[in-house]
Amino acid sequence: MAFLGAMAISFSIIESMVPRPLPWMRIGLANAITLYSFTVLRPREVLPVVLSRVVAASIMLGTLFSVSFFLSLSGALSSFVIMYLMYTYMRRVFTLVGVSVAGAVTSNVAQLTLLNLLFINNRISYFFLPFILLFALIGGVLSGLFARFLTENI
Repeated sequence: MAFLGAMAISFSIIESMVPRPLPWMRIGLANAITLYSFTVLRPREVLPVVLSRVVAASIMLGTLFSVSFFLSLSGALSSFVIMYLMYTYMRRVFTLVGVSVAGAVTSNVAQLTLLNLLFINNRISYFFLPFILLFALIGGVLSGLFARFLTENI
């Protein structure tokens, strides 16, 4: 668990250095570690990996308890729940790529919703939803493929 948490933290920090079109939009390479964690750990053991990634990366990036932290936490927890349910109960129906896409879409929608409820309070940001969902689809596929690569080669 500690090794996977450290990998997820590392990917999160590295990914924070890559320019993004919107502050919370990332490819989600750290989510690939979450997906991989489902394949090597019991599902209930994956949550500490997710939480340690969010908290430790926020501490290291100096964003703990900032808007960015709460957006990251909401996205990570919501995507964890969806990925947990899909991986645990629908593993025969969805591949890691499908689970990843669902997690990415859920994460982005949760972050946009939190942003609107607590910080912006402006529905105009929902006009960005198609762009956000397209980005989530692309990021989810890439993250899922990376998780599949890890699963097949480690």
